[in-house]
Amino acid sequence: MKFGKVDNVDEINFSIPTDHPATDKVLKKSKAKDLKVFVGCGKWNKTDLKNFYPRGTKNELEYYATQFNSIELNATFRKRYWAPQYEKWANTTPEGFKFCPKLGQFISHIKRLDGVEESLDLFNENASHLGDRMGVSFLQMHDNFGPKDYERVQKLAEYWRFDIPLAVELRHPDWYADEKMIDEWT
Repeated sequence: MKFGKVDNVDEINFSIPTDHPATDKVLKKSKAKDLKVFVGCGKWNKTDLKNFYPRGTKNELEYYATQFNSIELNATFRKRYWAPQYEKWANTTPEGFKFCPKLGQFISHIKRLDGVEESLDLFNENASHLGDRMGVSFLQMHDNFGPKDYERVQKLAEYWRFDIPLAVELRHPDWYADEKMIDEWT
């Protein structure tokens, strides 16, 4: 299967699985009073989005931000960007728009959260230049990063001292099947 394309869409089960029993417990702990929903894509200049832009669009991010209120910002996964670029992105978008920059693959896939404090500091220093456009930082771990690496995730969480919230995507299925992990988090 090619990413983003399937041969027989009728054969896909689109039903939503039942929630884990701990989900309700975790959600009830939330102190959030207002729900704010942000909708966006992983990139604004992806080739697949070219037909999305009106002919002659000069600034794709500027137009994108008129249609969506956030972006995952996958670009920061493969390449390090410096403060001036973050400022430029912020200045191109309207008030209320949020960027959710992904932490670099050096942190997640190469170093696998081991000895990444300096890289985290640098990422957050630069990303903070998004100002009020900063949403949630996003850490996507490799799908072979499993519960055996729990201490690395815990160490990262303890080190995270930034004003920027962090979302962590743990892709290995054992994170969600290991009762010890579920009990630890709930």
